[in-house]
Amino acid sequence: MSFVSNAQDSVSVLVNLEAKHQVGEIDHFDREKFITVHSTQMERDWDGDNKISDLRDHFLKGYDVYLGRATGGITGNLKNMKEDSGRPGYADPTEIAQKGARTRKNYASKQHLHTYESRKQNFIVGAQLHPFWTGESQKPTKKGWKLASPTAVGEYMGRYLNAFFGGEGEPAPAWVEIINEPAYEALGGKKNFTNSLKEIAEYHVQVADAIRQQAPHVKLGGYTVAFPDFETGDFQRWLNRDKLFIDIAGEKMDFWSWHLYDFPAIGNRVDLRSGSNVEATFDMQDQYSLLRLGETKPYVISEYGAQTHNYNGKGWNAYRDWLFLRAQNSLLMSFLERPDAIAVALPFTVIKGEWGFNKKKNDPYPARLMRKENEPESYTGQWIYTHRVKFYELWEHVEGTRVFSQSSDLDIQVDAYMDAKKGYVIVNNLEFEPQQIDLELLGGKAKKIKEVRVKQLTLETDGKTPVLKEELHDGNLSNFRIDSGATLILEYTFTKKIKPHKKVEEHKYFSDRYLQPIIANKTVDFKIHQVVKSGEYGAAVLRVSLGRDHGKNLHPKVLFNGKEVKVPTDWRGYDQKTKGRFFGTLEIPVPYNWIKENNKVSISLPDDGGHVSTVVLQVFDFSHPLKEL
Repeated sequence: MSFVSNAQDSVSVLVNLEAKHQVGEIDHFDREKFITVHSTQMERDWDGDNKISDLRDHFLKGYDVYLGRATGGITGNLKNMKEDSGRPGYADPTEIAQKGARTRKNYASKQHLHTYESRKQNFIVGAQLHPFWTGESQKPTKKGWKLASPTAVGEYMGRYLNAFFGGEGEPAPAWVEIINEPAYEALGGKKNFTNSLKEIAEYHVQVADAIRQQAPHVKLGGYTVAFPDFETGDFQRWLNRDKLFIDIAGEKMDFWSWHLYDFPAIGNRVDLRSGSNVEATFDMQDQYSLLRLGETKPYVISEYGAQTHNYNGKGWNAYRDWLFLRAQNSLLMSFLERPDAIAVALPFTVIKGEWGFNKKKNDPYPARLMRKENEPESYTGQWIYTHRVKFYELWEHVEGTRVFSQSSDLDIQVDAYMDAKKGYVIVNNLEFEPQQIDLELLGGKAKKIKEVRVKQLTLETDGKTPVLKEELHDGNLSNFRIDSGATLILEYTFTKKIKPHKKVEEHKYFSDRYLQPIIANKTVDFKIHQVVKSGEYGAAVLRVSLGRDHGKNLHPKVLFNGKEVKVPTDWRGYDQKTKGRFFGTLEIPVPYNWIKENNKVSISLPDDGGHVSTVVLQVFDFSHPLKEL
């Protein structure tokens, strides 16, 4: 099927190849942050009876992929560590040092693995829940002893980091997560909003202090939250968990650690975070962090993608791979819009997951890059790629300077990059229906196109199997179709280099308050101060996030400096009707010339209930006048 389309009803996409788009200090596509896999080159899963002879090299270097995360080393060593004979509940420092020395020496002998060190600049080490957790449900090590306190945990972690890394060993990790998903098991699951995170937050403080006694320069974060569902219980979950964590432990954290997942197949419903929900979640965390701590902090997204409940426990499934790929691309597009805030983002794709094979059910681990050739009929044959490799095939060549791009429909996410004679335009469809795209390329040399290679990650006509379709065109491609939930990348080759010489600088300005209750027809005012405009040209978006029960009005009246702005009736992604309640960001264009240094935003709705969670002004300063949609 050709991608070319001449349909009349289409979404407009505009890309200016000459206008560099800078967010904070970042103006380029960082593959080390975003083209990643949840692995380390040390894992045995790379080896074995693979169809590809050198799997590490083929995957990591062939697709230009970066590493990764490990929770097994720090956890496995603690499980088998001796207790200090003079200090009950503490790991033996001598044995930590001895085991670390052996580990470093073993690494030094494996010269063939050292070539991948450059792919671990954002490497994450995380501690698993057990035996690190010292609260209720604490479990002993395999040696039969339990850690005495969070201080004992932190001492072990700090000594481990010093002993097992550096010198002839592996380079030290860039990021350390204090404990993995502590609230998932302890606080009553995804729907609970009454249980308090206080014990977990205090644990992070004490562990962090003890780690820094041993390893003062390590970057520490938490609380590695599985479900940052702030809106649950009309934001009671936020108050009892995430706000409380910032209040108690925020000053001790160098970064926030999150796991972000879509639930595309849970029972008879779809529960997605992609789109407006993830936007509102980021804005709320940043807003309160700024109010409480005076700063925002970077995010380590150490897991993201999709949890595919309906398809788990039934063997490998091609459609399950598709559900993950769709979520992975949709979430990634939101991450790419905040490259200054995201430290690293890892899709939860492990290599083979042999450690997770369920022997009782004869069921392989679901989140795998590789599968056995004869799956799902039998767990036999050589190891081959699952469809998850198609993400890396799709993004294989993307790099360069970010350039200015826009879409007339928030459900069509766009991003674009320019690298000498190469240009890359990424289009992602959040809709559940195909969309027609009308693409306009701007720039003095934009018409000097040698060829366009189009890759679309979509479903086969059977509706079950992911496929990466490719076409090559010898001229511009101004109209095309993107399938339901698909991601499409146009790779342009120009006859001459294009160097972006114009500039778009993006900044976000947060209001003076947050989480304001909605009372029918009562106006809530927000102030946004110290806004700096670089010149006379630009654009702006007012980001108003709402958390409300279904059936409530989602179309507020908004005044900006006393003037009413037109509020769109749509937002990114779906209507959230299958979630517990709506929590999402409305993105409202505001005329650039309305913006002052100090601004007032007034919001009202005609019915009671819920909250305005955040109000954020997103400003795009142009160095030159630029065409907009």
